[in-house]
Amino acid sequence: MSAEQWGAGPAGPRKDAPPPGSGAPRDSTGAPRDSAQAPPDGTGAPRDRAEATRGSADARPATPSWIRELDMALTVHPQVLLTGNVRDQYLLPDDHAAGSSATLAPYSLGEVIESLCAARGFGALAFLDQVHERITLLRLSATAQQVPAVLREFAERDEKWRRGRDTEGSDGADDEDEPEMLDRLRDAMVGVVHHPGPPIGLVVPYSGRLGSPQAPVAGEAARLFAAAEELGHTARPVQGASAVTPYNTVFWVVERQEELPREFAVGSRAVRVISVPQPPHDQRLAAARHVVGGLARYQAATGGPALTAAETATAAKALADSSHGMGSSEVMAIGRMALDRNLPVQRLDEAARLYRIGVLDNPWATSELRERIATGEEFLNGKVIGQPYAVRRTLEIFMRSAAGLNGAQASSSPTRPRGTLFLSGPTGVGKTELAKGVAEMILGKDARPIRFDMSEFAEEHARDRLIGAPPGFVGHDAGGELTNAVRANPMSVLLFDEIDKANPRLFDLFLQILEDGRLTDGRGATVYFTECVLIFTSNLGVAASVEGEPPKGGTGVGDTDGGAGEADGGAATGATGGAGSGGASAAAPRAGRRQLSRHDDPTIVRRSLREAFDTFFNDRIKRPELRNRFGDNFIPMDFMQEKWVPQILDKAIASVAARVLETHGAELTLADDAWEVLRVEATRRLDHGGRGVLTAVESALVNPLAREVFRTPPRRGERLRVAAIEGDGDGEGYRLEVER
Repeated sequence: MSAEQWGAGPAGPRKDAPPPGSGAPRDSTGAPRDSAQAPPDGTGAPRDRAEATRGSADARPATPSWIRELDMALTVHPQVLLTGNVRDQYLLPDDHAAGSSATLAPYSLGEVIESLCAARGFGALAFLDQVHERITLLRLSATAQQVPAVLREFAERDEKWRRGRDTEGSDGADDEDEPEMLDRLRDAMVGVVHHPGPPIGLVVPYSGRLGSPQAPVAGEAARLFAAAEELGHTARPVQGASAVTPYNTVFWVVERQEELPREFAVGSRAVRVISVPQPPHDQRLAAARHVVGGLARYQAATGGPALTAAETATAAKALADSSHGMGSSEVMAIGRMALDRNLPVQRLDEAARLYRIGVLDNPWATSELRERIATGEEFLNGKVIGQPYAVRRTLEIFMRSAAGLNGAQASSSPTRPRGTLFLSGPTGVGKTELAKGVAEMILGKDARPIRFDMSEFAEEHARDRLIGAPPGFVGHDAGGELTNAVRANPMSVLLFDEIDKANPRLFDLFLQILEDGRLTDGRGATVYFTECVLIFTSNLGVAASVEGEPPKGGTGVGDTDGGAGEADGGAATGATGGAGSGGASAAAPRAGRRQLSRHDDPTIVRRSLREAFDTFFNDRIKRPELRNRFGDNFIPMDFMQEKWVPQILDKAIASVAARVLETHGAELTLADDAWEVLRVEATRRLDHGGRGVLTAVESALVNPLAREVFRTPPRRGERLRVAAIEGDGDGEGYRLEVER
């Protein structure tokens, strides 16, 4: 654009220089943009909804410390590097707005820089536009001739290019002699820094895109950063409007400092590094009030119920609490989503949870899920036989989530996962089956948990398998198994089987998930576990030793420390049955002590499992803070009792009959005598839990039945009745008497 055009506006200094957010709208870098594209307010609502976003007097937050630091840096540093939350919008008082001085307006980083520079008497700001490969100008107080000549030349060349582009049938002016973008930037930087005054600012957004952070830069990029470093040391303050004069300042902007090329002089004394943090609670609360107050007024104006001041204050606090880790722009985006979908103000905290993962409807609030949980005891008891205590405890946790009270006792809990279970008990009692039943109850009939066998993560480097390798390592671009799975399915049931066998380093990941409900993968992207259910299984404590004689009905098997207990779960060797015990060992058994067995009272078993759980986290891996995160979500599962054998047996026989019908079209039934033989054999193997019952059915029924069917395949519609089962119990010695 021409010298006259880019100086549009008052020729002299603007004594009423508006703060960022008023005046010409700008994009996230602060460069001018078409006002027709600018949203009229923080939510992006149409003009007739603009009133929905006006702030109130009690919404005015304190000026963020990083803005005060940036203002100070203008007088003492020729270059400023802004990192961190630089793409956000910042809700600040709009003193230029008519009416209340406490009205809030959203500002981009470029608008913040503009406001501070205007107050310091800067004449103009130049912005690098990497999209159009231009350097644009915003005049603050300087006349056309008070701007560096190189910037005037760029402006005139860009105006010529723009006129050529707008001409029908033309792609723009001949650009054979146009300098490269880095050349332009270098020349602009030299011209700005050497300018005698008034002060000029140069804003370089996306500075990390000017060179590779992984390898040394060369050519024009190398010249650029060499010039920037030298100019930083040779720059001097220039003429200003106040006694303390500022520099001609170069503003570098990058989200992560590690994105900068190696040649960037981060450690130079001439460069002030300012980190822009995520907004703390008071600023999120101001943004929440900004959104909630406006939406409440819009809701009332369009025929909805009018909310009291107390109700809007409660909704704003809930939104601020549930938006932990978000920027102000995301809080306002939640308001836009609520406006678009006509969500009531009272559900904004719920909208914040779902905004994180891109799910617009909350299944936890549906009547279908509440009904499935209400009838879940019968459903889960049908899936997992013999564990009524564990089923009841599990449903209590999910009732809490469906009622919206999960983690209600903790002020920092809104982003925690929907549910967490730690299932501990002997092998074969239904820990994995309970996890499958939970997935089906919550997510639907065909749902299955995403399972991770933690015995495969025993090595220290296994952490990278879950979250992805760090930059520079093989497999970095592939991501992690856990983070990829949750990113693809934000609402999942995650099953971490035999968690006690994982490497202790992995437990730090779970600490972050259980506390904050999020995890950063190897590529730096955040994955949210807010709508996930986490289930951990273990057999800690199964090998624990307790005082006393074997209970009535005991067989004496496993009544000493060590031996079979160690084989039953591996990690249980670190478990104890009481304080100070070192767990199962190979030493000779002490008098008066024996191992837990299925004949023990369930209360004793549950207490021993809990003690082993505490000892594992406190003493073995030394993570008591993780034990506290599980809290009351530890659920012990009982040994399988003989009274449950008939029910498990009938279920297994029904499964065999269904397979025969599906495969051969024949009907399979058992006589009472044959059923009794199976019951006796299943009871004999009950020390292996429900899996022992299934093994008995396989040995005494499935194997001999397979031989019979293989030799004489049944006809479709034929009835097979197992009249008797005979054998010596060695698995192959069983024989069936089949009536056809």
